[in-house]
Amino acid sequence: MLKHFIEFLGTFLLVAALGISGDPIAIGLIMAALIYIGADISGGHFNPAVTLAAWAADEIPASKISANIFSQIFGALSASAFVWWISGTTFVTQPDTSTSLSVFIAVEFLFSFFFILVFLHFVYPNRRRRNPIYGIVAGGVLGGCYLITEPYTGVGLNPALNIGFITADSINHGYSYYHLPIYLFTPLIGGLAAAFAHRKLSV
Repeated sequence: MLKHFIEFLGTFLLVAALGISGDPIAIGLIMAALIYIGADISGGHFNPAVTLAAWAADEIPASKISANIFSQIFGALSASAFVWWISGTTFVTQPDTSTSLSVFIAVEFLFSFFFILVFLHFVYPNRRRRNPIYGIVAGGVLGGCYLITEPYTGVGLNPALNIGFITADSINHGYSYYHLPIYLFTPLIGGLAAAFAHRKLSV
Protein backbone atom coordinates (compact mmCIF):
# COMPACT_ATOMS: atom_id res chain seq x y z
CA MET A 1 0.00 0.00 0.00
CA LEU A 2 2.86 2.42 0.80
CA LYS A 3 4.35 1.80 -2.65
CA HIS A 4 1.09 2.73 -4.33
CA PHE A 5 0.69 5.82 -2.17
CA ILE A 6 4.20 6.98 -3.08
CA GLU A 7 3.43 6.59 -6.79
CA PHE A 8 0.14 8.45 -6.33
CA LEU A 9 1.68 11.26 -4.28
CA GLY A 10 4.74 11.67 -6.50
CA THR A 11 2.66 11.87 -9.66
CA PHE A 12 0.24 14.26 -7.96
CA LEU A 13 3.07 16.61 -6.96
CA LEU A 14 4.71 16.52 -10.40
CA VAL A 15 1.47 17.23 -12.24
CA ALA A 16 0.35 19.91 -9.77
CA ALA A 17 3.73 21.65 -9.94
CA LEU A 18 3.64 21.66 -13.72
CA GLY A 19 0.07 22.92 -13.88
CA ILE A 20 0.79 25.70 -11.40
CA SER A 21 4.23 26.85 -12.57
CA GLY A 22 4.71 25.56 -16.10
CA ASP A 23 8.43 25.71 -15.34
CA PRO A 24 10.53 22.77 -16.63
CA ILE A 25 13.36 23.52 -14.19
CA ALA A 26 10.98 23.39 -11.25
CA ILE A 27 9.61 20.07 -12.49
CA GLY A 28 13.10 18.64 -12.78
CA LEU A 29 14.00 19.69 -9.24
CA ILE A 30 10.80 18.23 -7.83
CA MET A 31 11.37 15.02 -9.77
CA ALA A 32 14.87 14.77 -8.29
CA ALA A 33 13.53 15.15 -4.76
CA LEU A 34 10.74 12.63 -5.37
CA ILE A 35 13.19 10.04 -6.73
CA TYR A 36 15.26 10.31 -3.57
CA ILE A 37 12.10 9.80 -1.50
CA GLY A 38 10.49 7.06 -3.56
CA ALA A 39 13.16 5.06 -5.39
CA ASP A 40 13.77 2.60 -2.59
CA ILE A 41 10.04 2.23 -1.84
CA SER A 42 8.19 2.14 -5.16
CA GLY A 43 10.93 2.66 -7.72
CA GLY A 44 10.09 6.36 -7.99
CA HIS A 45 8.53 6.01 -11.45
CA PHE A 46 5.62 8.50 -11.41
CA ASN A 47 5.09 7.74 -15.10
CA PRO A 48 3.41 4.73 -16.77
CA ALA A 49 6.06 4.70 -19.51
CA VAL A 50 8.78 4.32 -16.87
CA THR A 51 6.87 1.51 -15.14
CA LEU A 52 6.38 -0.33 -18.42
CA ALA A 53 10.06 0.13 -19.29
CA ALA A 54 11.19 -1.11 -15.86
CA TRP A 55 9.14 -4.27 -16.39
CA ALA A 56 10.44 -4.76 -19.94
CA ALA A 57 13.99 -4.37 -18.64
CA ASP A 58 13.33 -7.12 -16.05
CA GLU A 59 13.73 -4.68 -13.17
CA ILE A 60 10.22 -5.13 -11.72
CA PRO A 61 7.74 -8.04 -11.91
CA ALA A 62 4.63 -7.92 -14.07
CA SER A 63 2.49 -7.97 -10.92
CA LYS A 64 3.50 -4.37 -10.17
CA ILE A 65 2.50 -2.86 -13.49
CA SER A 66 -1.25 -2.37 -13.13
CA ALA A 67 -1.19 -1.08 -9.54
CA ASN A 68 1.62 1.36 -10.32
CA ILE A 69 -0.08 2.73 -13.41
CA PHE A 70 -3.44 3.03 -11.68
CA SER A 71 -1.82 4.98 -8.82
CA GLN A 72 -0.05 7.27 -11.28
CA ILE A 73 -3.18 8.00 -13.33
CA PHE A 74 -5.24 8.60 -10.19
CA GLY A 75 -2.54 10.98 -8.94
CA ALA A 76 -2.52 12.86 -12.24
CA LEU A 77 -6.32 13.16 -12.37
CA SER A 78 -6.41 14.42 -8.78
CA ALA A 79 -3.65 16.95 -9.45
CA SER A 80 -5.37 18.23 -12.60
CA ALA A 81 -8.55 18.81 -10.61
CA PHE A 82 -6.48 20.54 -7.91
CA VAL A 83 -4.87 22.88 -10.47
CA TRP A 84 -8.31 23.68 -11.90
CA TRP A 85 -9.63 24.41 -8.42
CA ILE A 86 -6.86 26.77 -7.33
CA SER A 87 -6.36 28.56 -10.66
CA GLY A 88 -9.93 28.64 -11.91
CA THR A 89 -8.93 27.17 -15.26
CA THR A 90 -7.61 23.95 -16.69
CA PHE A 91 -4.02 23.53 -17.80
CA VAL A 92 -3.99 22.72 -21.52
CA THR A 93 -1.28 20.52 -22.98
CA GLN A 94 -1.09 20.42 -26.76
CA PRO A 95 1.51 20.72 -29.52
CA ASP A 96 2.33 24.02 -31.17
CA THR A 97 0.11 24.72 -34.18
CA SER A 98 3.20 24.76 -36.43
CA THR A 99 4.31 21.28 -35.31
CA SER A 100 3.61 18.59 -37.90
CA LEU A 101 2.32 15.18 -36.89
CA SER A 102 5.62 13.52 -37.79
CA VAL A 103 7.61 16.02 -35.71
CA PHE A 104 5.19 15.61 -32.80
CA ILE A 105 5.65 11.83 -32.81
CA ALA A 106 9.42 11.98 -33.37
CA VAL A 107 10.07 14.46 -30.54
CA GLU A 108 7.84 12.62 -28.07
CA PHE A 109 9.48 9.31 -28.90
CA LEU A 110 13.09 10.51 -28.88
CA PHE A 111 12.99 12.38 -25.59
CA SER A 112 10.83 9.77 -23.84
CA PHE A 113 13.42 7.21 -24.92
CA PHE A 114 16.30 9.36 -23.69
CA PHE A 115 14.82 10.27 -20.32
CA ILE A 116 13.72 6.71 -19.54
CA LEU A 117 17.06 5.25 -20.60
CA VAL A 118 18.85 7.63 -18.23
CA PHE A 119 16.37 6.81 -15.47
CA LEU A 120 16.85 3.06 -15.88
CA HIS A 121 20.62 3.41 -15.99
CA PHE A 122 20.86 5.43 -12.79
CA VAL A 123 18.05 3.87 -10.72
CA TYR A 124 18.48 0.21 -11.74
CA PRO A 125 20.14 -1.95 -10.61
CA ASN A 126 19.90 -0.86 -6.99
CA ARG A 127 23.65 -0.65 -6.51
CA ARG A 128 23.82 2.42 -8.73
CA ARG A 129 21.73 4.33 -6.21
CA ARG A 130 24.77 4.44 -3.96
CA ASN A 131 25.93 7.24 -6.24
CA PRO A 132 24.41 10.28 -4.48
CA ILE A 133 23.74 12.19 -7.69
CA TYR A 134 21.36 9.65 -9.25
CA GLY A 135 18.24 11.63 -8.38
CA ILE A 136 19.73 14.94 -9.48
CA VAL A 137 20.75 13.45 -12.83
CA ALA A 138 17.33 11.92 -13.52
CA GLY A 139 15.49 15.07 -12.46
CA GLY A 140 17.85 17.31 -14.39
CA VAL A 141 17.44 15.26 -17.54
CA LEU A 142 13.64 15.42 -17.23
CA GLY A 143 13.77 19.21 -16.84
CA GLY A 144 16.11 19.47 -19.81
CA CYS A 145 13.85 17.30 -21.94
CA TYR A 146 10.88 19.53 -21.14
CA LEU A 147 12.88 22.65 -22.03
CA ILE A 148 13.64 21.12 -25.43
CA THR A 149 10.29 19.54 -26.24
CA GLU A 150 7.77 22.07 -24.87
CA PRO A 151 8.02 24.51 -27.82
CA TYR A 152 7.13 21.66 -30.20
CA THR A 153 4.89 19.21 -28.37
CA GLY A 154 3.59 21.12 -25.38
CA VAL A 155 4.06 19.04 -22.26
CA GLY A 156 4.22 15.29 -22.79
CA LEU A 157 6.61 12.40 -22.05
CA ASN A 158 4.25 11.05 -19.37
CA PRO A 159 0.93 9.40 -20.28
CA ALA A 160 -0.52 9.84 -16.78
CA LEU A 161 0.17 13.57 -16.85
CA ASN A 162 -1.51 13.95 -20.22
CA ILE A 163 -4.49 11.81 -19.23
CA GLY A 164 -4.98 14.06 -16.21
CA PHE A 165 -4.72 17.40 -17.98
CA ILE A 166 -6.64 16.33 -21.08
CA THR A 167 -9.46 14.83 -18.99
CA ALA A 168 -9.85 18.10 -17.07
CA ASP A 169 -9.70 20.12 -20.30
CA SER A 170 -12.34 17.88 -21.92
CA ILE A 171 -14.67 18.32 -18.95
CA ASN A 172 -14.09 22.07 -19.35
CA HIS A 173 -15.25 21.76 -23.00
CA GLY A 174 -11.75 21.81 -24.48
CA TYR A 175 -10.51 19.85 -27.48
CA SER A 176 -7.02 18.78 -26.47
CA TYR A 177 -8.22 15.15 -26.42
CA TYR A 178 -7.43 15.04 -30.15
CA HIS A 179 -3.78 14.70 -29.19
CA LEU A 180 -4.21 12.07 -26.47
CA PRO A 181 -3.35 8.99 -28.60
CA ILE A 182 0.13 10.36 -29.39
CA TYR A 183 0.71 11.57 -25.84
CA LEU A 184 -0.41 8.17 -24.60
CA PHE A 185 1.27 5.65 -26.88
CA THR A 186 4.46 7.36 -28.09
CA PRO A 187 6.11 7.57 -24.61
CA LEU A 188 5.15 3.94 -23.97
CA ILE A 189 6.87 2.85 -27.18
CA GLY A 190 9.83 5.07 -26.32
CA GLY A 191 9.99 3.41 -22.92
CA LEU A 192 10.03 -0.07 -24.44
CA ALA A 193 12.85 0.98 -26.76
CA ALA A 194 14.73 2.39 -23.75
CA ALA A 195 14.28 -0.90 -21.90
CA PHE A 196 15.77 -2.80 -24.84
CA ALA A 197 18.73 -0.41 -24.96
CA HIS A 198 19.18 -0.63 -21.19
CA ARG A 199 19.38 -4.41 -21.31
CA LYS A 200 21.95 -4.28 -24.10
CA LEU A 201 24.05 -1.68 -22.31
CA SER A 202 23.91 -3.59 -19.02
CA VAL A 203 25.35 -6.80 -20.47
